[in-house]
Amino acid sequence: MAPFKQTTLPAHYRGDQTFGRPSGYRPEYGDMLIDATNNEGISLTAFAGLIGVSRDTVYRWIREHSDFSDAVSRARPARVLFLERKLLRARKGAETSAAVFALKNADPEEWRDVRSVEHGHRLKVETLTDAELYAIASQKAGAHGTVIDGEYTRTADEPTQ
Repeated sequence: MAPFKQTTLPAHYRGDQTFGRPSGYRPEYGDMLIDATNNEGISLTAFAGLIGVSRDTVYRWIREHSDFSDAVSRARPARVLFLERKLLRARKGAETSAAVFALKNADPEEWRDVRSVEHGHRLKVETLTDAELYAIASQKAGAHGTVIDGEYTRTADEPTQ
């Protein structure tokens, strides 16, 4: 087998020359996002489709461009406002269900299903001897027509209470 032959040369930068795919980010995307969420209530994923990039690219722009990150911070509440207004105007069941579903995803803190369980019972814990436990078990078993026969002995490796 022939030894590995390197056929590509390492990249050398000249001045402002860069390699790789360009980001494609434009500063006007922030304003476009705010307008789109105000007028249509679209999500970040839908915005990515609107401008022809992937959702991951939009999230990368949020990390890399502070102006775009600020625009996203302003667009999220605008989307919730749009969806709430849509819910208030909705007249039919499916339309309201869709709006509520979108709101639960857009603002889960405000629109989550709250389930609260109040527990008012007290739990009484007792330590019973083997004889007391046997008496209780026999009484319960006798009520159902079952007979407990035999004797239980604790083994040496079994923990005691």
